[in-house]
Amino acid sequence: MSADDIPLGLRERKKWATRNALADVALRMAADRGIENVTVEAVTDAVGVSVRTFFNYFPCLEDAITRPNQDNAERARRAVLDAPRELTALNALREAIGQELAHIEEDHERWELQMAVLRKNPALLSKFLAAQGADERALIAAVAERLGQDPESDLYPRLLAHVTIAAVRAAVELWVASGRTRTFQSIYHEAFASLAAGLND
Repeated sequence: MSADDIPLGLRERKKWATRNALADVALRMAADRGIENVTVEAVTDAVGVSVRTFFNYFPCLEDAITRPNQDNAERARRAVLDAPRELTALNALREAIGQELAHIEEDHERWELQMAVLRKNPALLSKFLAAQGADERALIAAVAERLGQDPESDLYPRLLAHVTIAAVRAAVELWVASGRTRTFQSIYHEAFASLAAGLND
């Protein structure tokens, strides 16, 4: 999502632009140098803002790279709960997360950089997926509520959230690895179709 997608005033648009600039520079530096060789000071120097400004937007360097948006997980949760009742929980998850990934092909360069950084730093994966609305805890809670189950004691909501996140990860990785010779949405829907079919050979 860009600043132009949001009905904000000039001041808020400038803040959004600063946040995106910091995130873009942090990601590019991590891809070029390795995240262990990137500092907040280097990022803020490149953007031309203070370190204090950086921490107004992100609590740490890793968050700048994964570019979290607290609204994503809430939108995905709400979409799961509001999905038509005739949809299975798996399909409700597919539609909810798919909405958050609708613009992935328009911003493919950033996604390719993020995949490169994640391959070298797999510990960042959970933050990255949460930033795309695939927050495990939020999805587990949403599925449990939709199905009238307990998110703490029932297995199915937890299992479904985990396999859903695996499908999202596999789809993104294959899309990037294939050089985008196929559309992301075709790979994404194929991944969920395989899940629905039970991953049979």
